[in-house]
Amino acid sequence: MRFDYLTTPACAFVLFASCWIPAAGAAGALPRWEAGIAAGAATLPQYMGSDERYTFALPVPFIIYRGERVNLDREGLRAELFDKHDLTLDASLGIGLPVRNSNRARAGMPSLYFSLQAGPRLNWRVYADNNSAWSIRLPWRGVMDIRGHYLGWVSEPDLHMEMKATDRIGLRFSAGALFASRKFNATYYSVDPVYATATRPTYQARAGLHSLSLSGAAFWSINNRLRLFTALRYRNLRAGVIHNSPLVKTPHYLSGTIGAAWSFYQSDERAPNPYD
Repeated sequence: MRFDYLTTPACAFVLFASCWIPAAGAAGALPRWEAGIAAGAATLPQYMGSDERYTFALPVPFIIYRGERVNLDREGLRAELFDKHDLTLDASLGIGLPVRNSNRARAGMPSLYFSLQAGPRLNWRVYADNNSAWSIRLPWRGVMDIRGHYLGWVSEPDLHMEMKATDRIGLRFSAGALFASRKFNATYYSVDPVYATATRPTYQARAGLHSLSLSGAAFWSINNRLRLFTALRYRNLRAGVIHNSPLVKTPHYLSGTIGAAWSFYQSDERAPNPYD
């Protein structure tokens, strides 16, 4: 999932949803259903390439379902394909928060509206044992803002690893590349002649590689109801086709999250732990 903005519960939900459920929890069967609340703090640039940041803290409710073929968890709604446990299809989601022209780089330019990203993601688990799993994930997301304007598409294939360090500690790492359509890149990085200044020349963005990324997360299950989490993501825009845009004030993007999740309801019905 991609995170660019702030100030709404939806932002916190997308950001925390990728963090609060540990990839490897306590040993043994897991509840079929869980419900709870996650709370934490996050910091991230106002948009990828911005040198101004948002920092916020919010509580977010969550629901988990672990089915035989369908799962609802931190990865969203996920279904196995062709009776193959190693090949799944899920919903890839993302958001873009509003960026007003109070942002120094975009001063005098039109504000950017809250946007939603949604589309399918194909996941192929290429290796798994009792302590780790390696997957290749292939998402595609269309982007639309709250005015109903289509903003193009993005895709961020990555190599994803989950590891059970101990019965209580889980780790996740991923490395990927973000690709975007010309319309998406133009929305965030083009400068039309009417908005050009002495320090902000005209620029027309094109489609292609946007950035390269590395991310990591750690989870600690204090008990079967309380979990702590932290996550970091780094992007480098220097390799992307938009790195020369005057709106890219830094090629380095760093976001971080820290928080806790409390599961206040767990069903008596159990589901297998994929790491057992």
